[in-house]
Amino acid sequence: MALACSETPTLDEDGFEVYTISAGNHSSISRNELFTGQGINATVIFDETAEYTLEVTSDQADINKLLGFSDCTQHHQSESARIGWRWYEDELQLLAYAYLEGDLHFQLMGAVPINTEIDLQIIATSNSYEFSGTGLESVSLERTSDCEAGENYWLWPYFGGNQVAPQDITIRLKREQID
Repeated sequence: MALACSETPTLDEDGFEVYTISAGNHSSISRNELFTGQGINATVIFDETAEYTLEVTSDQADINKLLGFSDCTQHHQSESARIGWRWYEDELQLLAYAYLEGDLHFQLMGAVPINTEIDLQIIATSNSYEFSGTGLESVSLERTSDCEAGENYWLWPYFGGNQVAPQDITIRLKREQID
């Protein structure tokens, strides 16, 4: 799998990568970055732009993606682990989000405040993904037991489901790969 960097986020004065998903789009950037670790440590700050209302109200529960990695040398919609987020029931909810052999599995971890640093972690074990974070419920989701080692890639902020961002949405991230 050949990976090349096509875009990089800007850095703010506090060393956070700043991702902006523009209104009418799904992605903040289009880049590939090799992921070779066993997990992620991240700190995220969502601001008021994460509060949104979709015209199709049934889509409000859809899960947006914050950060994660593909796994088992597979496409991310086959094998991956991510933290998801959504503005739902008047709160910013974070969710454990994983694909296992092409099937999506997710579980609510809890709600977080706007404009607050939230520490997050995803750890891949031999048969599970372990998700945790500041003030959140720890969640374990199943991982493919016959996972092949090899090249995987980082997964970046993404809005949707089937809806695009209804407004510009800014997410600030610090991240590190856990080897």
